[in-house]
Amino acid sequence: MIPAALILATARPAPHPPSLAVVLLWAVVIAAALGAAYSVSIRRHPYRPCRKCGESGKHRGTMFTRSFRACTRCGGTGCELRPFAKEPEPRS
Repeated sequence: MIPAALILATARPAPHPPSLAVVLLWAVVIAAALGAAYSVSIRRHPYRPCRKCGESGKHRGTMFTRSFRACTRCGGTGCELRPFAKEPEPRS
């Protein structure tokens, strides 16, 4: 049998919860990492499918469903800019 003094000598105290400063520091680091990842994602893929026309570029008529016109939101392209994205410069 193991003596109680040996058990008490090797026992570790309960860990303390992290301080508020450590939690806030980690929150800032994680937010900065997510912001950097979103920034890279926007530069590589600035467009998303248009939510109004469903990526078709067509706005269907209400009464005459076979008739259509260009979508007013995306201009008939079927895609729109993502939030915080800039219009890409044309390549020459």
